Amino acid sequence: MNQRPSFKYRLVNALIMNIPIALSISLTAQLLATGKVNPKLLLINFLLAYLISLVVGLFIPCVPWGIAFAKLFGAKPGSLPFGLLLNVVVNFIYVLVNSIILTWFNICVMNHGPIQAVPFGILSTFIPLYIVGYIVSFLWNKPAENITRSIVKE
Repeated sequence: MNQRPSFKYRLVNALIMNIPIALSISLTAQLLATGKVNPKLLLINFLLAYLISLVVGLFIPCVPWGIAFAKLFGAKPGSLPFGLLLNVVVNFIYVLVNSIILTWFNICVMNHGPIQAVPFGILSTFIPLYIVGYIVSFLWNKPAENITRSIVKE
């Protein structure tokens, strides 16, 4: 796509794209924090991560920033290096925003912990969440785009 996709396309794509990303980030964070899976907490975190990711996908221009970043390195649009570089920026923004909000939510709201613990929680989980998010989003991007195009007809 040469022009910015329509809001309808971005909405449908975000709704589809964010399912495995929100699930993988929520599951990874829970396993890192507790070493086990609590289905109720996983559902709460998944829904919150899904909502956060939807807002990020619709209102923060992650993809244009990622495209600019990939072009900065001379990567050819549509190539594997271009996709890998684009995803560096897009995934960073998604994971950063999710990490900040979910860490605060789980420490302060769910466990009534001190706000001072939030930065430590973010620092201890960011890299593993980034790696998981990067892999999942890179692998799911093309299928999500194909599904979106079939629904939106753009």
